[in-house]
Amino acid sequence: FDPSKLNSDGIVHLADNDEGAKARNNMHNRLEADAFVPAGGRPNTIDIHNYKHFLKPDGTPSSPLIVEGANLFVTAEARQKLFEESGVIIVKDSSANKGGVITSSYEIIAAMLLSEDEFYDNKEAIVGEVLDKLRSLAHMEAELLFREFDNYQGSLPFVSQIISNSINSATDALTEALDTVTYDEKEKLLPLFRDHLPATLANLSFDRHVERVPEQYIKNAIASCLASKMVYKEGTKFIDSQPKDKLAKVALKYIEKENEIAKLKEALIDTSMPEKEKEAIVKLLDAGGARTALNLF
Repeated sequence: FDPSKLNSDGIVHLADNDEGAKARNNMHNRLEADAFVPAGGRPNTIDIHNYKHFLKPDGTPSSPLIVEGANLFVTAEARQKLFEESGVIIVKDSSANKGGVITSSYEIIAAMLLSEDEFYDNKEAIVGEVLDKLRSLAHMEAELLFREFDNYQGSLPFVSQIISNSINSATDALTEALDTVTYDEKEKLLPLFRDHLPATLANLSFDRHVERVPEQYIKNAIASCLASKMVYKEGTKFIDSQPKDKLAKVALKYIEKENEIAKLKEALIDTSMPEKEKEAIVKLLDAGGARTALNLF
C-alpha cells in the first residue's frame, strides 16, 4: 500500500501492533455509513456483549443497514438487540451471501461437463451468465424477504431464517420423492436442471450429463431448483401449509400447471385483443396462474 495516495485526512493503521489491531477491530463501530457490509473477518465480531459499541451516544446506529456478506459476523442475539433498540435493518448471512454457494455449485458442474480447454475458451461468456443468474436470484431473495417481512411479526433475520427453512424443507421432501417417480416424470423435470445452468454451459455440454454427472447430483439440483422456484414465487406460507407427505406431489403438479400457463400465454399472442388487455392477463397468469390451477390457497 502506498501511503502517499492518502489525502490529508487519511491515516494508515497496521495490525502488527496493539494500537493498529484495536483500530482495525472496532472500525465498524467508528465509521458512519449508509450501509455496513461485513465481507470478511472473524465470526461473532458483534455480539451480545459489545453490540452497544455499534451505537452512537444518542442511541442511533453508526449504520442503519447491515448486509452480512460474511457469515456469522453478528450473533443472533446481537441482531435482535440492534433491531429492537435502534431499528437496525439487518439482511442475514443466509439471505445476503447465497451467491457464494451457488457459484461453487457452478464450478463443480462445469468441471464435470467441460474439458479444461472448453472452459477457458468460453470462460468469459460463462462467467457473465453466472453473474446474471446471481443478480436475478439475489433480486428474488430480496423481493421475498421484504414481502414476507411485511407479513410476519419480527425482524428481517427471523424472516430470512423462515425462508431458508422453507426452501430446505421443500428440497428435502422433493429429494426423497424423486426416488419414487417414474422415468418419464424425471425426464419432464430435467428442463429445470438445464435452465439452472448458464446458457453457454448448457448448450455446450448438457447432452453429456447422463454419463458425466452422478444421478444423485442431478436429483438434488432438480429438488433445489423446484423448491426455490416455488418458495420465491408463492411465498413461505404456501409451502409451510402443505402436508410434508404431499409436498412433493404438489410440486410436481405445480410444474405441470406452469407449463399449461406458458401455453396459454403463447396462445394470447395471436388473439385479437388490445395489447393493454393482453398485458393485464399475462400479469394475472404470472402472479397466480399455476397456484390457482392447483386449487390450493
